[in-house]
Amino acid sequence: MKRLVLLLMVVYLGALPAMAVAGDYHVGATLVCTDCHSLHASQSHDYPWLGQQPPAPVGGPHEYLLRQEPNALCMSCHDGNTGVPDVVGVSASGATRRQAGALTLASGHGTNPTGYEETDGHTLYSALPPPGGTGTFVPDPVEGLECINCHAQHGIATQYRNLLNRGIFGGKSLTYAASTNDITKDVFERSALAYTDQDVDFNEPDQKASRYANWCKTCHTNFHGTAGGPEVGGQSGGSSTEPDNPWVRHPNADVNIGTDPGLSGTGAPTDSSSFVSSYVNRYYTRINRVKVMAPNNNWLPAPTDPRVLTPSCFSCHKAHGNKNGFGLIFMNGSTGSPTPSEEGDGGQYKDLCLQCHSQGSYALNP
Repeated sequence: MKRLVLLLMVVYLGALPAMAVAGDYHVGATLVCTDCHSLHASQSHDYPWLGQQPPAPVGGPHEYLLRQEPNALCMSCHDGNTGVPDVVGVSASGATRRQAGALTLASGHGTNPTGYEETDGHTLYSALPPPGGTGTFVPDPVEGLECINCHAQHGIATQYRNLLNRGIFGGKSLTYAASTNDITKDVFERSALAYTDQDVDFNEPDQKASRYANWCKTCHTNFHGTAGGPEVGGQSGGSSTEPDNPWVRHPNADVNIGTDPGLSGTGAPTDSSSFVSSYVNRYYTRINRVKVMAPNNNWLPAPTDPRVLTPSCFSCHKAHGNKNGFGLIFMNGSTGSPTPSEEGDGGQYKDLCLQCHSQGSYALNP
């Protein structure tokens, strides 16, 4: 027992220096062993920072001295509490709002709130293979999808939201900067522990790639690839010869909004007729815009040259999910909230498409 206690202390103290660059919980000084572990499966006093009892060690003792099995343990804090992000179903009143949206629960593991379905994003306990997967990752047939399949429970100081960069993710990194932006990082949080849409933006350190998409590709393999490749098709650089190699899936890394041979150059467009006719003007003139990658973080209120803006996975999907199928963001560009909400925004499928594309039944509407 002494060795176990000593080991836990070493892990805790050894992580403290990481807080210098960490902006998320469960890392460094905020990696509190007793949040998740109980040495004797006996603790019964309150968690004063949550105003509730700790998760009961039901069915314990559990492996690794955990209070509960992983998903139930995570939800004991992150479902229904206001002091931390509530990431399952509808957000608790007064809870920290969520840029990633909401997880759902597989049948037999709880009741999803009204409006949330198992197909509306990532579903805890689901043993189904991920859409677009090719066997890189398959959930455990008994435990199903767990929070710790994506997040490092003991934190990774340099990883956005403590996302895993080991195991099946093979060192894939998704770095971030907090408070002061660093355009060499993939994500910018306007303050440490910022979780709202308006507080999180996405940089583009490599204008030919998206490390965010590369991370998602670990499970959703066939949905990601470079322009001209077998996964998404199309021609690299917006070539006018696209019909020879048509798009088969939406690009998510190296194709900018409105890329067009007739709009080449690096400065702001000067030919108003060609600018107005381009897709980029559709996005450029939206009052409310979905998130995109920007190489200089200059995407709102108006970028110097909007043709450098690149959509990626988060432009269309909530990472956890929402009330729309597949966690899609149905965001009208001219009405509603200036940033997509966690609930789905109450729009239509084509509202998302019309963020950038001008075709459709009301293509000429603002």
